[in-house]
Amino acid sequence: MNFSELVAPNGLFSDGDWIEKKDQDENGTVRLIQLADIGACFFKDKSAKFVTEAKAKELNCTYLQKGDILIARLPDPLGRACIFPLDGKYITAVDVAIVRISRSDINPKYVMYMINSPGFRNDIKHYESGTTRKRISRKNLDKIQFNIPPLPEQEHIISRIEELFSQLDASVAELKTAKERLKVYRQAVLNSCLGDGTLRSIGECIKSMGQGWSPKCERISIEDDDSWAVITTTAIQPMNFSFKENKKLPDSLEPRVKHELKVGDLLITRAGPRSRCGVCCMVKQTKKRLLNCDKVYCLKVNDLIVLPEYMEAVLNAPNFQREIAFCKTGGNDSGVNLTQSRFLSIEVPTPSLDIQKMILAKIDANLSVCDSIEKTVDTALQQAEALRQSILKKAFEGGL
Repeated sequence: MNFSELVAPNGLFSDGDWIEKKDQDENGTVRLIQLADIGACFFKDKSAKFVTEAKAKELNCTYLQKGDILIARLPDPLGRACIFPLDGKYITAVDVAIVRISRSDINPKYVMYMINSPGFRNDIKHYESGTTRKRISRKNLDKIQFNIPPLPEQEHIISRIEELFSQLDASVAELKTAKERLKVYRQAVLNSCLGDGTLRSIGECIKSMGQGWSPKCERISIEDDDSWAVITTTAIQPMNFSFKENKKLPDSLEPRVKHELKVGDLLITRAGPRSRCGVCCMVKQTKKRLLNCDKVYCLKVNDLIVLPEYMEAVLNAPNFQREIAFCKTGGNDSGVNLTQSRFLSIEVPTPSLDIQKMILAKIDANLSVCDSIEKTVDTALQQAEALRQSILKKAFEGGL
């Protein structure tokens, strides 16, 4: 059986619709479901793009129905699928395939779990295409053959999968709660270690502050030192810089070397969603030929007054994050800016360099334990996802 046979005679197997940016309207009432909404076995419900009913009619869009199976035709991972759980007016983007089963002898949940199983994902690899970013066309998706057992057996397998998933989900929830508690602990450590010393404005503590450059780059990440790349804002996380989060600068463009990042630079996001504006970290490790982007400020501290590691700790402490929050301007939480003049006027404690080193040693001693626990939790979360795949593998090999 393939998808066309699966949905015959009254079902649906199609791609979503071509919705361009110019077609979207924040005042529209028809929501556009995107790749970001598609999880493996669950609907993420993350996107917030809309079109008007008139535009949906003009484009002859296919409206989704509750119970439709949505399949991502792009990574990550390629071919992940979920059941659409909502009622109302929804359409989906072209990179999402729609499977609507109308047959009474087939449970859509069974098909959804089957699509997410390791065996089916291996089948998809035989039909994927593309160089820089793999995808699978609906035509190739329809070439995959599969067997569907009788309905009672489908429902028995679904019941067993969901029983095991429920137990796994409870464990994952506990692990995520532990991560949140570690986050609170980190903030408490930073607040408890900071506070004394001569108050100086951030402007007095730095030699320079500038934003980078964001040309149109290739959508591939570069880790070697031979090619130029520009960081994305995702490279900046609280007290953590990931130089691998970048895009390759086209060979046709001359790099603006004044924006090349160096170890010891302080980076703070200056624009974006409210939760992502004002995020700060120090460059502790980087590759050569890596440029800052224009949505990030790069600060070079005056090392006669402050150590960059100390300033990183200060700017991540909850007390000073609240100060930074007052520097954000913009009426929409999806897009705010960090006002440079306000930010530079924030006053921070600047004890002697020797005391700063003592403070950093105290912070490191407390947070090293936290880091160790967090690694253990992250490993357990990765193992949980591997176990989820193992459950699906056994379910469709008769192992449950």
